[in-house]
Amino acid sequence: MQPDVDTQVSFPWLIRLRWLALGGQAAAVLIARYGFEVELSWIALAPLITASGLSNAALSVWVRNNPASRAASMVLGGVLTLDTLVLTGLLAAAGGATNPFSVLYLVHITMAAVVLGARWTTLIAILSITSFAALFLLPLQADHAHHQHAHHMHMPAGDQFSTHLYGMWLAFTLAAGLVAYFVRKIAVTIALQREQIAGLRENAARHARLASLTTLAAGAAHELGSPLGTISVAAHEMELSLARLPGAADIHEDAQLILAEVDRCQDILRRMGARATTDAGTATITLDELPPLLQARLDPPRRARVTLDTGPLAWPVHLPREHALQSLTALVKNALDASPETADVHVRVDAEDDLLRLSVEDRGTGMTDDILARAGEPFFTTKEPGRGLGLGLFLARAFAESHGGSLTLERRPDGGTRATLRLPRKTLVES
Repeated sequence: MQPDVDTQVSFPWLIRLRWLALGGQAAAVLIARYGFEVELSWIALAPLITASGLSNAALSVWVRNNPASRAASMVLGGVLTLDTLVLTGLLAAAGGATNPFSVLYLVHITMAAVVLGARWTTLIAILSITSFAALFLLPLQADHAHHQHAHHMHMPAGDQFSTHLYGMWLAFTLAAGLVAYFVRKIAVTIALQREQIAGLRENAARHARLASLTTLAAGAAHELGSPLGTISVAAHEMELSLARLPGAADIHEDAQLILAEVDRCQDILRRMGARATTDAGTATITLDELPPLLQARLDPPRRARVTLDTGPLAWPVHLPREHALQSLTALVKNALDASPETADVHVRVDAEDDLLRLSVEDRGTGMTDDILARAGEPFFTTKEPGRGLGLGLFLARAFAESHGGSLTLERRPDGGTRATLRLPRKTLVES
């Protein structure tokens, strides 16, 4: 995996480094010429140094106007390519392969390995090796054994100075390859560690939100117990009174409905309390028990719209009863809400390698990219007020991730959305 180039991080220090290198080049040329009286080709050196300065000024303007450009990798790779070619020109005009500053090729390779991908690193390394080799094709002047000798690539193998230069090139090639490989490996490792740290922070934040919701739910369950009990008693007395009152059949049915809904709310609160106990928390169900239990948690008119298909599994599995039912029920209810009233919702349970896969497909209009990105956040919902709190997907994802699994949402090709809950086999209780 290749880290992206961050223009806010990579380019500022690169621009400063290039200005520093430009000043160093100018100083080195002046010292060599006037300090050591070395004959240099000003006609070749001046345009190269000027080109470096102009390119760095242009790069500064580009970065200022394009703070988050997708072309950052291409621009940075082009800059390092230009710098490699300029360095080659400077070396060719100032001693060729005998110039000790040829080691600066490694700087460009290192920078490419740190901030660019493997492809650019390889290209810069090959260009540096090739450019350094090209310097050997130039006539070389060296003071060897206090005599001036002209050395060319076709010199006899017995010439010690020529052999030394060839050895320099081989050593440079080896060093360039090692630097490109190991620095790139380190850069990738650091990038992966940063991603892992970011993921851990995100998980920690999600768990903190889940803990807050758990506390909130516990408080709500405690506070709701008393008013629900009062409503239940009042509704029961109302039902008894209306049963003896002639012509109050409709109101009597309403009282019965209130009682049924209160019982349902109290049952939900009992299940919430049961999940807090160890015995209930470890209770499991088989896949054969899943369909009737899921149907029981749906309103009667909606049960007929849900089709459940359990594919063959090569290994027996038991699911955590309450958490699995709560998560699957939330996914099914969301699918029912998203689908037309006459459309069915398809639930499929099968195996995917060593994963148990529970997928729920609706027949709605599908989710936009923005909604897909935010779906699963606590209290985020696209439903009308009063029809949901936006916690179902959040709790389902929390359940999956607590078991080492995942919850994914994707648009179906023929419309609608597919929610897939994946649970690893190793974390499930097998019989």
